[in-house]
Amino acid sequence: MKVSLFSSKSYDETFFSTENEAIAQMKRGVTVLNTSRGGLIDTTAVIEGLKSGHIGNLGIDVYEEEDNLFFEDQSGKVMQDDVFARLLTFPNVLITGHQAFFTSNALTQIARTTLQNLSDLEQTGRCDNEIEPK
Repeated sequence: MKVSLFSSKSYDETFFSTENEAIAQMKRGVTVLNTSRGGLIDTTAVIEGLKSGHIGNLGIDVYEEEDNLFFEDQSGKVMQDDVFARLLTFPNVLITGHQAFFTSNALTQIARTTLQNLSDLEQTGRCDNEIEPK
């Protein structure tokens, strides 16, 4: 089995790390798994890889435009995301909602980090997790 698993802590350095050229370097029939960040995968390039058979299987629990797709019933609505809709047509694609942040430990850490950020911003006007506009 050929598997390519994507996991990263740094978003900026890996944004769309799976583009056509990266896919072309993978072995034909590769199983691509992304449980990290939606931006790690250029979904359009992955769709082309699936259509050509270069990517044999895809498993994701993250999607770059997932904000309005998960966590509420969408069954009575017309899907507006054509790229996501196309992914759903492949029998060799498995998509699940990202659940990693629903653990007790993750929620506790999110709360601690948020409170520390607010405290730092109030005291110094800056925080370690601040994102600077480019």
